[in-house]
Amino acid sequence: MEEVFSEFGLTRNETKIYLTLLKVGSALAGDITERTGIHRRNVYDSIERLQEKGLISYVVVDNKKWFNPANPKRFLDIIEEKKHQLDKRKAAFEKVMPNLNITGSMVEKHGVSFFKGAEGIKTVFEDLLSTGEDYLGYGHGEGVQKILKSYFDHYTQRRKKLNIKPRLIFSEKNRNKSFVKKPLTKVRFLSDKYSSYAATRIYGNNVALLLFAEDEPMAILIKNKKIADSYRQYFEIMWNAAKS
Repeated sequence: MEEVFSEFGLTRNETKIYLTLLKVGSALAGDITERTGIHRRNVYDSIERLQEKGLISYVVVDNKKWFNPANPKRFLDIIEEKKHQLDKRKAAFEKVMPNLNITGSMVEKHGVSFFKGAEGIKTVFEDLLSTGEDYLGYGHGEGVQKILKSYFDHYTQRRKKLNIKPRLIFSEKNRNKSFVKKPLTKVRFLSDKYSSYAATRIYGNNVALLLFAEDEPMAILIKNKKIADSYRQYFEIMWNAAKS
């Protein structure tokens, strides 16, 4: 549940305090400290931030502050506000987009491009979707959800609509994880000794080398038919050696 609230910018302490208030209704800061086990100073800091976010209010009774949680529907309001803002930004950008063309020359030495950070990896996944073709992949699985977070679910929904069917190979330790049970996906497993933070996606004439390290995620995209075909051959060897 903490992960859901973290998407709204709540820290672990803020989430714990808000959920506690939902259970008890109203509480003094001391009561919150006792119920959550959070240090009193941190409780006050978290309460202040929750008030700034409009998720906690208070009333004064006998010179004491009783803190109350906002209705959980407030989170739906926040989503609608963000959606409205994004819709406005999208409409504004669509107006100027026809005037945004690449007029200069672009250099892709040996057909290799480098992408840094989670946003860079998302760019590669968007390129993969744009082909509309089935693809192959192997390597680190947990990192996909850790680094890409909610984007990965959005990506999976769009991939399903496009009827793109991947074949993926993960290590045995991931056999029961949720990300191996995505729609239209065939999965096999290899020994854990082959596990690493790196992953590979082969699609069209492209090979994407992905590093899902939390401190420095990155991607290398190779656009070369012969290299892509070689990786496909290597994948088929692993696929035949892997277990269902």
